Amino acid sequence: MRTLTVLVISMLLVGTAAAAPGAHGPNGEHIRPDDKPVGGTGRQADGSVILPMPDQAKLGISTAFVQPQTVSKTVRLPAVVRPHPQGHAVIQSSSDGRFEAPGSVVLSTGSWVSAGQRLGYVHYQDTAYELASQNSELKVVRNQIAQTRRDVARLKALGELASQQELDQLQTRLKNLSEQEAALQQGLEKPEVLTAPISGIVVNQQVRSGQWVEAGTALFEIVSPERRRVEAMASDTNRLNQYTSARLLAHDLPELTYTGYSPKMHGGTAKVFFDYQRQNPGEPPLLLDQPVTLLAKLDESVTGIVVPSRAVVRDQANLPIVWIKVSAERFLPQQIQYQALGPDRVVITQGLGADNRVVVNGTSLLNQVR
Repeated sequence: MRTLTVLVISMLLVGTAAAAPGAHGPNGEHIRPDDKPVGGTGRQADGSVILPMPDQAKLGISTAFVQPQTVSKTVRLPAVVRPHPQGHAVIQSSSDGRFEAPGSVVLSTGSWVSAGQRLGYVHYQDTAYELASQNSELKVVRNQIAQTRRDVARLKALGELASQQELDQLQTRLKNLSEQEAALQQGLEKPEVLTAPISGIVVNQQVRSGQWVEAGTALFEIVSPERRRVEAMASDTNRLNQYTSARLLAHDLPELTYTGYSPKMHGGTAKVFFDYQRQNPGEPPLLLDQPVTLLAKLDESVTGIVVPSRAVVRDQANLPIVWIKVSAERFLPQQIQYQALGPDRVVITQGLGADNRVVVNGTSLLNQVR
């Protein structure tokens, strides 16, 4: 009789443990007694995992109760980092000539320059005919200046007998000739000065001191690290007016602002543009022409359960799952459908109910238990 009593109590204890608070399936249903595993610890025949509490601590497993919430809908967009129009400058020569570096030091790629800083000079190289023609013209102008000065001196010597109107005309002519002489002299001697229109990092386009350059050739680029434009490709043209902002996956950077889209199609897709503004000097740099993935927010909402992205793993069929804790030592895998919300968050839209205890840390290790 005593043996029978002990057996009944043991069965009651087992039944109580199986139906303890928190022991429920993905949609809130209680685990039935006949669902309990029959094996020892580790992976069970039904796919669940039995893991003692000490082992859970070793794997760093922790859980969190989850509730549905409404968040902005997102889409993934392939993109490329481009220079921002207001943070990018191209330095070109306006005429053919020979490049000369300031102080004999050519700025190399990666150098920092400030707005207004001299980047170099371009000396125009005249042909023998052009040089002779300019010298001849300069000589004629100087002769005219000398003659005009003599005429002015002659009139001034006449005193009151001189015509004031004629004197004024000669002085005006003398001024114009002097300006013409200065312009001709400058054309022969003064080089074109190349200056930086903005502050930023220099990109040297393989220019060297003494190199012959042609008009319109790009010698330097200056890129400001403060701003970037991210160019993304969107296949769904019905959503071009629904984008609000975006985040870069795999980059811990501030949100990007949506600025608009190109009115032309490019290879069957539309180009959409997001602007990046650096907020902290310690932020990792975005390199030009760097391929990135954008997680763009839409002016739409979706209801689901938000969990850390590390809570989602793949099963043997390569389907996304989360692990829920149905009892103190039992974990159950649950197939889900989800959307990314950022580099570290996802929203589960199907497959998970409210008030579940979802494994949020140690999920990858738990998924490997056999």
